[in-house]
Amino acid sequence: MVSKKFKTPLYGNQFTVILFKEEKEIYDNIKGFSHNRSLNDYDGCVFTSNGDTYLALNISRKGFPTPGIIAHEAKHLVNSIFIDIGHELCRYNDEPEAYLLGWIVNRIHELLAKNNEK
Repeated sequence: MVSKKFKTPLYGNQFTVILFKEEKEIYDNIKGFSHNRSLNDYDGCVFTSNGDTYLALNISRKGFPTPGIIAHEAKHLVNSIFIDIGHELCRYNDEPEAYLLGWIVNRIHELLAKNNEK
């Protein structure tokens, strides 16, 4: 398992990105984590455990996560961050959402690239 904690610019929210191959890695490393389904069934997910926010991506299969999965999970994280700060999404001015989404996706790709170098 590879993980890295990030702090969002402007908003200050912290979250951790996790790259995992086996669900057991998450249970072994995140105190108090529980889920009603196997994470091995998911390509990725966003969850909160003990007040901390996580974006987890399953890297057990070749070619995964796809760009679409990364964007999908990053969007969930954007929504979670905006809920935390009380920001309402606006269809007429989605720049804050678009910038944060791009920033999160870039951080995920940097972590994936670093992991692939190993």
